[in-house]
Amino acid sequence: MPASHPLFSSRVLLLGCMLLVSSIGLVASTSAEEIVQPARPSHLEGAEIQSTQTNQDNGQPVSDNVSPAATFDGDPVQVLIQQHLEQMYYDKQDSIAQEPIYTTGYLFDLYRRNQFRPLWSNQDNIHQLLTAIAAADDEGLTPDDYHLKVLNRYASELNSAPSLAKQVEYDLLFSDAFVLLGQHKRYGKVDPNKVEEKQNLEATTPRTSPIDTYLTAIRTGAIQATLDKLSPHHKAYVNLKEALIRYKQIASKGGWPQVPMGPSLRPGAHDDRVPAIRRRLAITDHYHATGGGNAKQYDSHLVAAVKAFQARHHLEPDGVVGKSTVMAMNVTVAERIKQLRVNLERTRWVIHDMPSSNLIVDIAGFMLQYYHDNAPVWTSKVMVGQPFHQTPIFRSAITYIVLNPTWTITPDIVKNETVPSIIKDPGYLAKQRLRVLDRNGNAVDPNTIPWTQYQGRYFPYTLRQDAGRDNSLGLIKFLFPNPYHVYLHDTPSKSLFGRTRRAFSHGCIRVQNPLELGRMILANDPGNPTTPAKMDQILASGKTTTVILKQPLPIYLMYLTANVQDNKVMFKPDLYSRDEGILTALNTPPSSLELAPQVPEAKGQLTNQQVRIDKTVRYVQTEQQKSTEPYAKDTL
Repeated sequence: MPASHPLFSSRVLLLGCMLLVSSIGLVASTSAEEIVQPARPSHLEGAEIQSTQTNQDNGQPVSDNVSPAATFDGDPVQVLIQQHLEQMYYDKQDSIAQEPIYTTGYLFDLYRRNQFRPLWSNQDNIHQLLTAIAAADDEGLTPDDYHLKVLNRYASELNSAPSLAKQVEYDLLFSDAFVLLGQHKRYGKVDPNKVEEKQNLEATTPRTSPIDTYLTAIRTGAIQATLDKLSPHHKAYVNLKEALIRYKQIASKGGWPQVPMGPSLRPGAHDDRVPAIRRRLAITDHYHATGGGNAKQYDSHLVAAVKAFQARHHLEPDGVVGKSTVMAMNVTVAERIKQLRVNLERTRWVIHDMPSSNLIVDIAGFMLQYYHDNAPVWTSKVMVGQPFHQTPIFRSAITYIVLNPTWTITPDIVKNETVPSIIKDPGYLAKQRLRVLDRNGNAVDPNTIPWTQYQGRYFPYTLRQDAGRDNSLGLIKFLFPNPYHVYLHDTPSKSLFGRTRRAFSHGCIRVQNPLELGRMILANDPGNPTTPAKMDQILASGKTTTVILKQPLPIYLMYLTANVQDNKVMFKPDLYSRDEGILTALNTPPSSLELAPQVPEAKGQLTNQQVRIDKTVRYVQTEQQKSTEPYAKDTL
């Protein structure tokens, strides 16, 4: 494939034409210079303009007191590109050739670093970008967001020598598509702040200007390699991507059959629906035919396949084909593809910045995993918030552990639950080992309190449960800064871990085996004087003790309704009904990416480029996040 195409290879011809125009004196009032020269504001007339030339080897700006036209040596291509960019930036013209432009600030920086020269004069670069855009569908993104139809049409017009204006327009569209796709691969298309009410997933490291990355990729012909590098390479993301590709293949073959509703089907039964169940499960590799037997009998081989299907769809794996199981089987492949797309987007929000050791709470899956040195080393069941007490989505870091904790009940729980229980049962306080304290921490006789006066109203006292195995927080809790008063803790209600769906809390995360987790965290916290053995001694003493971690452990509270576990795709109910908002945003045209470039104060003026920070990003300031005692430890 040739290194360049006719897009801008006729530089000599253009310059010759310009010399010819010059030789006749430029007498026409509609000369080429007047058409393409950027308009200068009146306050700059007669003023000397500060411009910038960019060293093409290192991309660093060099200032000269010359006019923009002199900077370009009279090249109308460069002047026309600058004019387009200034119109987009200053005049808010957010489209070119009726195609929306989403990365105006990025493009201004990108082209200025390249002296406003065209960037897409290499056919191989064009081919790489078009291929990458088409493949964006495999990551749950929409190729048409990146001008695919228009750019494909242009690629087919190359041999017809499009006009100079068209060439410039397409050059800008190619750049817009490249930057937009790269940013979406790296950070996601959807702004989580606009679709998640209770979340804090902003990057923990700043988003520095990517202009050098994109410009280097274009100059070195590394379009595909750069975009591949910007995509997440974490196993969780790669597995979801492979699952999406596979389910798209299933869709291309017609999907799977619907299973008729009917009475619950139990092992050993005969039913006309059994063949349909076999066909349905075979398509998703839950069932592999063995041959022989009664086609309508619900035999042990099919029962095992149904149990596997139930486990992978967060249903009780009892082998009974009831209403819930049939409904899960009848979710179409198109709906499963949507679910995978949504969770690929969620993963893009956080996966790049994950350190090698961390905790991940899978809210929708009711599970917790501890990763150490990039490997999962421990897994536990958890309970999460009820739909009306949703566990929020955020990232933080565990900074300390409390052994033998007390429980101070939050005002909301006191008002809505505890006071009504006390009014109903005067012995409730004694049964729950709750003490009443005034604002100075002094004990108050509960018999002196007119409880009925505080029903549904603010309660001016503190209710505290002493430490012990029957304490609502159990024997241990794990604290991490967050504005939601959420934490991990033990619980005396162990029987609830036997349930498949475990949404029972007020928002906090109850861990099935929290003492094991505490020992592992302390064992991997070098220099901490509280060793696992010391922790056990403190627990046995019953004394409430706070253990500060030497190295805070990052924690991610994530909401994934689809993931891959042990090479099997797991689909989960949308417990908090959060998928639809993300899917709608994914299917909506992109929002403009706001970069705050150091642009000229007025048209025609060039200034030095500085590294930019995306002004739409807010960072987690952990040093400003303080424990909001007493309630940070008491939500349950």
